[in-house]
Amino acid sequence: MLAAIGYLPILFLVPLMARRDDPFCRFHGVQSLVLFGALLLLWISINIMDFLFGRIMGSLFLIGFIFKLIAWIIHNIGGPVVSLAYIALVIAGIVQAAAGQYWRVPFLGRYVERLHT
Repeated sequence: MLAAIGYLPILFLVPLMARRDDPFCRFHGVQSLVLFGALLLLWISINIMDFLFGRIMGSLFLIGFIFKLIAWIIHNIGGPVVSLAYIALVIAGIVQAAAGQYWRVPFLGRYVERLHT
């Protein structure tokens, strides 16, 4: 259950600190850390692109509305998609860790295995 708790945001440190020698807890703790880091990077990227397209490029004469539309799409569609994907992966991680399974997050699992060893 300690590995499952680690999938809740910011609680990835719990399995990493409480059971340092347990490979199962360490694997899921590192995976939760990588998943949370990916979420942060994606949200920072979304906000930077929203700022660049919406505020800077959106002030251009005649074509600025196109950039504002792109910024709106990135922020209002891309942001919720990233958040929902994160929530789905966290729920899947909790279920798999509670079942005692080693489960790799799609796309990020390769990096977790490199960090885990």
